[in-house]
Amino acid sequence: MSTSGKAISQVKTPLHLANGNYSTKRLVSRSLSGLPSSLSYQSSEADVIRTSPSLQDVPGGCVRLVLVLAPLFYLEISIAHIHSLCLKPRKYLLFLGWCILGLEGELAANGPDEPRLEDLDGQVVDAGLYYYISEQGIGAILDHAVDLEVIRARSGVPSETTRTRESFRKKLLERDPFCAFTGSRPEHSEGAHIVPYRRGSEWFQGIINNRPHYEESVGDLTDISDIRNGMLLYQPLHTSFYLRNVAILKTPNHCLGIGDVPPRADRPVKLPATLAYPEDERYSLQWLQDPDPVVFLVSPNNLDIAFKKYDRKGRPSALLLHYNYGAAAVRQWGHGGELFAEHRNPARPKREAAQNTNEGGASNTDSGEQPGDEPEGMVDSGDQTQWDEDNVMLYLWGNSPVAMERHQKRDEEKSHYVEQWRQGIISIS
Repeated sequence: MSTSGKAISQVKTPLHLANGNYSTKRLVSRSLSGLPSSLSYQSSEADVIRTSPSLQDVPGGCVRLVLVLAPLFYLEISIAHIHSLCLKPRKYLLFLGWCILGLEGELAANGPDEPRLEDLDGQVVDAGLYYYISEQGIGAILDHAVDLEVIRARSGVPSETTRTRESFRKKLLERDPFCAFTGSRPEHSEGAHIVPYRRGSEWFQGIINNRPHYEESVGDLTDISDIRNGMLLYQPLHTSFYLRNVAILKTPNHCLGIGDVPPRADRPVKLPATLAYPEDERYSLQWLQDPDPVVFLVSPNNLDIAFKKYDRKGRPSALLLHYNYGAAAVRQWGHGGELFAEHRNPARPKREAAQNTNEGGASNTDSGEQPGDEPEGMVDSGDQTQWDEDNVMLYLWGNSPVAMERHQKRDEEKSHYVEQWRQGIISIS
């Protein structure tokens, strides 16, 4: 469902694969490589065209990437959109599978039993059907014991006041003197969390614990308001980032190199002499949903972050950026609902009623506002009966080798304890 033309208080759109209704949305071919073509498509509720997920009749100009067979879960993406984000479409599909499932894998075309695609530099075919075959196999991902310890945890999310919000922003300003992408002055920019503040510390730790640490050491990343979980963003861009219409692609990563991303876009303002682009990595802004044309003018596709020269202070975490990119892809392109129908009311980490006071002194709690990472004026629906993209990501990452190894270790420790207890009872007898 598009957020175009809706009031800010209404833009907390449920994933179009929630509640087990299997609603799927046709993604008309579109491109964000330039303004004229990028603005040619406006989605609406009229785009909902079928009530059950199917792998038949892939729309022209699109591809589908199947991530789970039973229950069926896939992404449907415009080929033109892929080309605006990555020069190697097959590699891009591989990257999406890796981000979303947290598992290494390979690509196959037309069926899961077909030979794996060896030429990852090749193009995708129009109306093509691709399968992400993980190391566990495409049909086995959800057959394993899922590590839901974080979802079951009952942890409250502390209320974030204006003081704590400003404290986070102040820490970011030491690294980001301007908006990280546009160069907008700090008075027009806000502190943005990569993993939303509203998810809380237990959720945050679940993300870190369930993912292999390929590119960085995150053992000390325990605070959801660590600057590695944030950046300073121009306020309209922050709104789009919060809605996951836009994400940040960090390269190189496990699947993509720096050269696999289109050339860096020009900044709307001259880069200050105190800032420079990293030589060995890129943090590229990428629109997964058609942007507001005004926002797009100052923050086009593949605009890169520049950092202070000679300062590597707490750059945004690659692990968290990959998580967020996968969550954005699930939100914008995900189809399938049986998984969420079966688990649509999990015992998630509890969110305490957050008390926030507006300028007039009235509490915003009754209106449903959850202060924290939300841009000014944003309202979270607070609906915890449906699964959103973060629920999906946490559930799928719970099947990663790291999570399952920890789950197995915990079971072994429990069995050892029970055996010790049993032997103690026998000896007493």
